[in-house]
Amino acid sequence: MFMIKIKSVILILLSFLFISNVYGLTLKISSVADPYASVFRLHKEAISKLGIDMVFDNNPPQDTYSKNMLDFAAGTSTYDIVLFMPAWLADYSRHLEPIENLSSKYGLDFKLDDIVRTYRDVYIRWDGVDIAVPFDGDQHILFYNKKAFSSQKNKNAFKKEYGYDLAPPDTWDEYRAMAKFFNGRDWDGDGKTEYGVGEAWQRGGYAFWWWATKFLGNGGVWFDEDMNPLINGPSGIKALENTLAIKPYTPPGTANFGYPELEAALLNGEVPMVVQWASTGKSAKNPDVSHIVNDVGAKLVPGSRDKYGKIYRRPGLPTGWIAGIPKYSKNKEAAARVLDIISTPEASLQAAMLSTTYVDPWRKSSYYSDEWSNLWPNDPVYSKDYAAALRTTAETGFPDLQVPGTYEYWNSLDREISEAIAGNKTAEEALDEAAKEWNKITKRLGLAKQKKAWNLQYNSLKSLGIKYRPELAR
Repeated sequence: MFMIKIKSVILILLSFLFISNVYGLTLKISSVADPYASVFRLHKEAISKLGIDMVFDNNPPQDTYSKNMLDFAAGTSTYDIVLFMPAWLADYSRHLEPIENLSSKYGLDFKLDDIVRTYRDVYIRWDGVDIAVPFDGDQHILFYNKKAFSSQKNKNAFKKEYGYDLAPPDTWDEYRAMAKFFNGRDWDGDGKTEYGVGEAWQRGGYAFWWWATKFLGNGGVWFDEDMNPLINGPSGIKALENTLAIKPYTPPGTANFGYPELEAALLNGEVPMVVQWASTGKSAKNPDVSHIVNDVGAKLVPGSRDKYGKIYRRPGLPTGWIAGIPKYSKNKEAAARVLDIISTPEASLQAAMLSTTYVDPWRKSSYYSDEWSNLWPNDPVYSKDYAAALRTTAETGFPDLQVPGTYEYWNSLDREISEAIAGNKTAEEALDEAAKEWNKITKRLGLAKQKKAWNLQYNSLKSLGIKYRPELAR
């Protein structure tokens, strides 16, 4: 009994020594948006027990990047934890504390082997070093209104006009044909005519992301091994031509649609199908905001059919969010312990299952859990279709570009895509101009440095089976 008491005292003292390292600290967290801050708040009680308080700064993505970069350039950081897009990984990498260092120093286990390979090898690793942990496994999914595709009237009319069966599209060519077919038709039988499709083309990233999902599905890759842009090749041109072709079949104001507007178009029954971030699938089942609770379907985004009739799919993984700890933070231990709490398999699954957080899974254990596959017990078919679509997309998806200056490459391409959507340029003219701008950015940042950085990512992509396939766009 005496020895047990001695051991208990020792444990209490050790616990006190541990807590004293972090007790009474307030962590400043760059959380981008309040739904993301809510992920941290889910564990406020456990974090408070360590004596840690948290304050959040919700800057828009473009402001987040600029603010962090200004701090880092001065060798400082306003924040102890930063959320950032994987596309910025190259720029952030030298300013963040490697996860391995944090794990070994503070006795933590982030269970990196439980991360889906795409996210593990490309999202959080730079030059062989893991420097962040995933936070939100963003991806594009095709959502559709079942009424549009199950109506016998629609099926008969489509088969007569196009010669094949009406079903949620497997290819981008089918997607375009169905957008045209549904536009101006009362496809849900409510007595009103609706539109054919919705996309998000708001300047500042959206037009780029929606084009990119088609570009990647048409066999596209950002650069070749020598850093020559491939965006204006057959894959890029076909992708943008598809966007321009469906423009007449979209709701008014689509050129200014972001995430909320596109989600509303689907949930209000204005369009029969959208490519959208996966979290829309949770909102669609919420009767407080959705008019299609019993009519929503989900599947992989379209791809391209090769000469053998096989569908090639490389779904886009646009944006995504990862969490890192700046080297300049004075509270690295507390920050590491907070990330450890919110990123456990149990915690990350809990966050993904809530529609209010906007986050998607990124752990293998989440995708294969019974809880994830049965999110809506009253609709088991949708639950399984939704879970399967997200799991396959995570395992086969194509991440955003990750090189120094990605932000500049994005902006120039987004600007040119928007010019084409506005009718000021053809697809080829816009992408040729964007490719010229990309070459200028590369030259200014240093060809050798950019080429090395790109091939770091390209080699990771090749290990996932991804390669340039322009023949798919012909």
